[in-house]
Order: sequence, then structure tokens, then C-alpha cells
Amino acid sequence: MKLDRRKFLGAAAASPLAAKEIAKKVAEEAQMEAANMSLYSDSIYTGISHSDVDLPMRSLWDALKDIGIPDWKKEDLWEDAKRNRTLDPDIAAMNSLSLNAKLRKQWKRNYDLLVDRAFKQTEFEQAKKLFFKDNPDISEW
Repeated sequence: MKLDRRKFLGAAAASPLAAKEIAKKVAEEAQMEAANMSLYSDSIYTGISHSDVDLPMRSLWDALKDIGIPDWKKEDLWEDAKRNRTLDPDIAAMNSLSLNAKLRKQWKRNYDLLVDRAFKQTEFEQAKKLFFKDNPDISEW
């Protein structure tokens, strides 16, 4: 809903509580637009690990499962998580949180998603390679 000055003042005259809520939402949307952000979810880039099934070596992420993620990689993943300029709808709808708190919550979710996808990606790649090895008549698109 586009809210120009006339509509805003009409809403303010009708209900002070509604006007306060509308003004808060308009201000938040303006802040997000100024930062080139969107209220709606977008996908985030995780990259694809290319592990070969026939190699006896483990992938980096398989090793990191056992020994833990080093600080330099955590920092790298955190920076990747913060590159996302969107908020998931459930986080955007949290009226009790400030925009900064919503962003921190979204970034934490993105970080956890990046780590989870990275750990699962090696398993997916191995299963995919085995599938195409067992079915040579099928090509990947």
C-alpha cells in the first residue's frame, strides 16, 4: 500500500494506534529500501563441493565435521551470511524486534543454513556421482 501524506493523515485521524503502527512499518520499509534490502526471502549462495567418490581422501567438510570449523572459516561463512539483503517473512513480521535485531537473527539463520548445507553437500555429491556411475545411460542436465 502506497501511503502518501493525505492517506497517512487520514489514518492518523481515524486511529492513533493504527497510525503509529503504519508509521513504524513505513519507516522500516524506507530504511530497508535505503539499504537496498527486501522484506522477502531470497536464496543464498553456498557453493558446491566437488568430491570424487573414487578418491580415498576425505573432503574438507567431512574433516571439519570431526575436528570442528576453524575460526577463519567461521568468519568467512559469517561474512557470506551477512551478504544476504533480504529478511524471511517470519522474521520480518516480528514487530517487537528492531530492524538491527531482525538482521542479526536473519544472519544467524543464514550462517546455520550455510554450515548445514556445506555438511550435507558432500553426501549429496557422492550420492549423485554414484547414481550417474551406476546409470551411464542417464545424463545430467
